[in-house]
Amino acid sequence: MNAVRLRNAGPEDLEMVTTFLTAAGLPAAGVADHLGSFLIAEKGKECVGVGGLEIYGHVALLRSLAVRQQERNSGIGATLLEQLMTNAHSRGVLRLVLLTTTAEHYFVRKGFVRIDRSALSGPITGSKEFTGACPLSAVCMELRL
Repeated sequence: MNAVRLRNAGPEDLEMVTTFLTAAGLPAAGVADHLGSFLIAEKGKECVGVGGLEIYGHVALLRSLAVRQQERNSGIGATLLEQLMTNAHSRGVLRLVLLTTTAEHYFVRKGFVRIDRSALSGPITGSKEFTGACPLSAVCMELRL
């Protein structure tokens, strides 16, 4: 079994990342604008997971954390999340925010708490995810770093 390796996404990965997210049922709108803050999890040369950040000063949007179906519950998602949190912290982020329609229970286990969208202000509310890529029914959550 191949070990999982994380690497930073580059411009050459845009199509693969958007295809991966679309296959996982997640929005890909805005990924190109923030691709430099995305990580790719690979086994060998095969993508098994992706995740990214949109950084808005001291607040970051955790977006598009996805693991290939047959690799779920293997720790890949947790590894991606931990590295994204480390990356956010090293860039001065104090709060991670996310929107989810399917993974609220997962993120609660990781320390995120549910918040009302109206509690947010500033540039993050103008992100593609907040302005239409995610439905209004998506749960908004945050984690203070």
